[in-house]
Amino acid sequence: MTLKGVLSLLALVFTTFVYAQQDPAAREVLDAMSNKYRKVPAFTADFTYTLENPQEGLNEQFVGKITVKGAKFKLELEGQEIINDGETVWTYLGEVNEVTINTYSPGDAEINLNNIFDLYKTGYKYMMVDDMTTATKKTVDLVPDDKNLNYFKIRMDITSAGNNLNSFKIFDKSGNRYTYAITKFTEQPTLSDKVFVFDIAAHKGVEVIDFR
Repeated sequence: MTLKGVLSLLALVFTTFVYAQQDPAAREVLDAMSNKYRKVPAFTADFTYTLENPQEGLNEQFVGKITVKGAKFKLELEGQEIINDGETVWTYLGEVNEVTINTYSPGDAEINLNNIFDLYKTGYKYMMVDDMTTATKKTVDLVPDDKNLNYFKIRMDITSAGNNLNSFKIFDKSGNRYTYAITKFTEQPTLSDKVFVFDIAAHKGVEVIDFR
């Protein structure tokens, strides 16, 4: 094993040791954030999505938008739409005018602004990051219990005033870092469920690939 590999292994072991216990202060911050967002019947959030890998010199940023109502969501990012009504998932690629339809499986859900607010409640240990917590924000790290996942940590920045989620960063074992930063948050008191169903008739000539 190379020196780099040894250091990476030691870092993971140290992380596991540090998060052996839940942090009550972190839980209080996470609960306050989660309770705030779960009181909102539906919302739209504009965000930036950044992919970084310092070792590979990779730094790419995209702009996206997500609309959420309960378990339903519509994600728009770089010419792609993912629509989920809680039972069915449509993935639409605008460039080729193609939609893929699958049955929704909650266990396959990616981490995004639809599920991040409650993610910590099951399968994670959490701890305040004191050296990154300031007067205006609180930083909390989540570490998954399942060591077979392809990521080993999620870092969340939450405002001290208002308990708003500013951003979260996913640390992948491959060295990639995925950051979602919320730039605009809008509550949607009245939002039709039709938003969360892909309208095939409205996409003339769309190729439909149905895996259900």
